[in-house]
Amino acid sequence: MKLEKIFDCQDGKLIKVDGSAVEEGSVSPFALSWKSVEEGEEGVYNEELLASIRLSLKEMEGSGKYVFIKGEKDRDGEFSQYTAAMKHAARRLKDCTSIAGFWIPEGTKSEDAAFFIEELSAKHAQYVFFSANKIEGANTVIA
Repeated sequence: MKLEKIFDCQDGKLIKVDGSAVEEGSVSPFALSWKSVEEGEEGVYNEELLASIRLSLKEMEGSGKYVFIKGEKDRDGEFSQYTAAMKHAARRLKDCTSIAGFWIPEGTKSEDAAFFIEELSAKHAQYVFFSANKIEGANTVIA
């Protein structure tokens, strides 16, 4: 299922794809802990949690409110493992039109940010990527 892109990024600001302004307060962060998505063994994900989140996000649809998934890098592991967990979450939440995009954790190196964006964009081209600051080589919304 391919979703249409609703938002885009221009000069570090979130805009609608038609070029119009995004209403203030209509997009907010939705915290998603890596530790809660991948509780134990690498590659074993909490499907019950993701199903519950999906239901909540589906309820938002049509309300004019959106979220960006603010993944928390709250456990030890390689950035590629974190990326895999967020990619899995994106796959489970793929039909939620209330998701504007995903957060790139603070302190992420440019090459890791590029990897994260590439991995999630491969099947989810509708997403915009958010960051606390400009990431060299990545067109991200500064949030």
